[in-house]
Amino acid sequence: MVYSPLDALKIAKRNPDRRVVFMAIGFETTAPSTAMTVLRAAAEGIGNFSVFCNHVTIIPGIKAILDSPDLRLDGFLGPGHVSTVIGCRPYEFIAADYGKPLVCAGFEPLDVLQSVHMLLEQLDEGRSEVENQYARVVPWDGNPRALEAIGKVMELRPYFEWRGLGFISHSALRMRDEYAAFDAERIFDLPGVRVADPKACQCGEVLKGVLKPWECKVFGTACTPETPIGTCMVSSEGACAAYYNFGRFTRERVREATRA
Repeated sequence: MVYSPLDALKIAKRNPDRRVVFMAIGFETTAPSTAMTVLRAAAEGIGNFSVFCNHVTIIPGIKAILDSPDLRLDGFLGPGHVSTVIGCRPYEFIAADYGKPLVCAGFEPLDVLQSVHMLLEQLDEGRSEVENQYARVVPWDGNPRALEAIGKVMELRPYFEWRGLGFISHSALRMRDEYAAFDAERIFDLPGVRVADPKACQCGEVLKGVLKPWECKVFGTACTPETPIGTCMVSSEGACAAYYNFGRFTRERVREATRA
């Protein structure tokens, strides 16, 4: 396990007789560090280093959720870490075209509370706007140097398969031809293996607001943070993992209110 792609590059330098592949995952949050590492590897001529690029982009995923016929979401808390890179402007279509408010939120408890308050104020007043609660960190137009690094090293894939959402066009990144020497997909003969979501997993419905996490058939039984089945439980930031670890009292109150 490495903390940074640069750590993987150091491993490649220390082991010139071995090929080192960095598994690059994450949204635009982590893509700049991957891109900068590839640029460093190219500048230093580290030929035994490559990247298996599986970075995804936030906007197509949100749009796929918004286009779902069974959507039941009233608004969005925008991801602060992604927004530090892409800014707030890319979210404007959510309010303009779909009439859904969005607030870019920070991660401290007060950040989350203020963001929820700002979102509820918009709903109460009948407004649909993009607001930036996390302005101390998130620039409206994003981080130009980070975006430049991504654009120089990577390009959009024609399509990408998301667990729980299926295939979404232009929703992920791949290495540009200029950096093919550092692209693990081209260096190695990788099989095109598809891993289908278990039929019992209902992460897609959770993401669209159709189900609360505890309403999933396998939540808390077959699917837990220790034995995750779906994406919403795999990530510690996922809705199901959050509900499992912190939402039990809320779940009990809902059940009591339903029985009453």
